[in-house]
Amino acid sequence: MNIFMVGEFYEPNLIGGAEIQAMRRAQGLVRLGINVTVLSFDSDKGKVEETINGVRIIRYHVKTHKAKMLSLSIPIAKALARHQQEADIFHLYNTHPLPGGGLYKVTGGKKKVVATLENYSGFCPVSTAMYGRCDLHCRYSCLRRSSNTAVEKIIAIPYACSYPFLGMLSKRLDRYLAVSEYVRKEYISHGFQASRIEVLPNSINVDSYAKTPREPHDGVNILYVGRMSQEKGVETLMKAFQRVSRTYENTRLLLVGDGPFLNRCRLLAREIGVETSVVFTGHLGHEMLDYYYSIADVFVHPALFHEPFNLTLLEAMAHDIPILVSNVGSLSNIVKDAGIAFDMGNVEDLVDKLSFLIADSARMNTLARKCKPVLAEYDDSRVLGTLVRMYESMIDN
Repeated sequence: MNIFMVGEFYEPNLIGGAEIQAMRRAQGLVRLGINVTVLSFDSDKGKVEETINGVRIIRYHVKTHKAKMLSLSIPIAKALARHQQEADIFHLYNTHPLPGGGLYKVTGGKKKVVATLENYSGFCPVSTAMYGRCDLHCRYSCLRRSSNTAVEKIIAIPYACSYPFLGMLSKRLDRYLAVSEYVRKEYISHGFQASRIEVLPNSINVDSYAKTPREPHDGVNILYVGRMSQEKGVETLMKAFQRVSRTYENTRLLLVGDGPFLNRCRLLAREIGVETSVVFTGHLGHEMLDYYYSIADVFVHPALFHEPFNLTLLEAMAHDIPILVSNVGSLSNIVKDAGIAFDMGNVEDLVDKLSFLIADSARMNTLARKCKPVLAEYDDSRVLGTLVRMYESMIDN
């Protein structure tokens, strides 16, 4: 079986959770004896081939990474056509290649194409779907708001106009793998065919965390790991922490991650008087990230949008950390009874829930003990087995 995974970036160019998950899937499939080739579009110049941990990687160069679904569509369609004699199945592991996969199919592509739906780019150009409508004005407003340069603001105009066509192409694939039931329902509500969408969650190698020691430390450490952006709700967490720290003086807030809101959050820490008890780490490598998990007492994910799936929740549960999540998207369904939900964006409710845990270590220990049983559902071996069976059924058909 020859699986070709297709995405914008690949190791060592790991941009986010989708790319990290793709790397884990590719290497896991190789360990099962399956031939895996990755087609990525992150070469500085020209075509580059290499092998990393048994995975064959072919990197192509694209002129721009702006307006991703538009700029990647033709290069991806061409690459799939170029490699279709070698491939049994093409698996798009990020939503940005969706139109490229659809273009390949409508122009006569013969091999099956499956895509992982790990965000909302299939029907929202900025992927977060924070607003209920998506007409031309709304699309342009969202794209312009997320643009950092004058060039991006100009590109936002044709991107917003062409997006309905890109969405039509995105619906032409053979099968889709939604990372949660919530994501599946959202795509169905936006016109994707229900019979073609299955749920396959993100996963981690649970055994690799079995021997991770907890590091001794004083006080209570509250941890957030993720992108520092508006939709992640970090400001809500900081405001709640400011109030909690008045009652529980020996507490720290550890904010791990980078993004467009990092400087704004640093300024907020000074404004509300918690700069000495908030740690901003920026982006961290694997070893340092493990260290911060090892000293965390509570993990908080305060998303302000309907989060499709958050890989850091699995990592936190692998470290037996009690979890607080906002009650949106798939978050509560992921952590189940290893976590507690609070009202999205509600500082008062988050203060109450944090205080509820910090005041009683027995409550935190009870949640911690429930982490590993919940995590069993997301173990690599279980999820990879389901994925391989799906590949086999698609080839047989």
